[in-house]
Amino acid sequence: MGYAIAAVSIGLLIFGLDRFASRILRPESCPFERTVPDLGVEHEDLLIQSGDQELAAWLIQPSRAQPFEPLLLVAHGWSANYSTVLAIAEPLAELGHDVLLFDVRGHGRSEPTPFVTIRHFRDDLMAVARYAAKRFPDRQLVLVGHSLGGSAGVLAAADGAPIDGLILVAAPADVLHVTAEFLSDQGLPGGLIVNVLRPFFWHRVRGSFRPLTPSRRIRELDLPILIIQPENDQRVIRRHAERLSEASGLSYHLIKDREHTDVLAAPETLRLVEEFLEEL
Repeated sequence: MGYAIAAVSIGLLIFGLDRFASRILRPESCPFERTVPDLGVEHEDLLIQSGDQELAAWLIQPSRAQPFEPLLLVAHGWSANYSTVLAIAEPLAELGHDVLLFDVRGHGRSEPTPFVTIRHFRDDLMAVARYAAKRFPDRQLVLVGHSLGGSAGVLAAADGAPIDGLILVAAPADVLHVTAEFLSDQGLPGGLIVNVLRPFFWHRVRGSFRPLTPSRRIRELDLPILIIQPENDQRVIRRHAERLSEASGLSYHLIKDREHTDVLAAPETLRLVEEFLEEL
């Protein structure tokens, strides 16, 4: 009887931890502050296949865009949606760039899922990049990735996505570390929780986090990279930019008096992005 009770207790504990892991990996719903139709520019409403998921996407095509200019893929972060990155996508479109925005699975207009991991972000970004490369075979593709969208861009490029340049804005260098930091900000023992739940996270990413760690994979890249970090970011602290900088051998650019999301609308951010695109 004692063994049976112990077995049931262990089973319940494992079940509870598994559910807790799924809860942590379930993105919160984020309202759409603005939409592409609100911009009043030429655009297409798309669905892009990523595995068994359909990703909602928008292609903004300003009439003055030139076919030899890069096509910009703009990726949002965790618990966000494409409207979050309109803060930088809209001025880029106004400057004449073609922009492709999309919602990662479980986010925005895309289909809901029980949980979303950095693997899903990477896979969805790879699907979008391959769609863009097939549709526009003569165009360079440049990713502008905010937060986890930037991290996914590093992984996707390292795994063969047809990306010709990376712009990382407030991007985590390590998803486990940033998860622990987020939980700690909620008053929880973030480091302890992440260590306890690590096997349950492994199950959901289908392996270890070594190939899913941006600060490791960025060393493999041989393409132009721009790293931007907001000075007052409490969500993805400056140490992440420092680690990406150290691993890549590139300096990062600190945007004064900006936080995690409002950095996207900073004039300095837009200037750095434009200079990066001109060099391409």
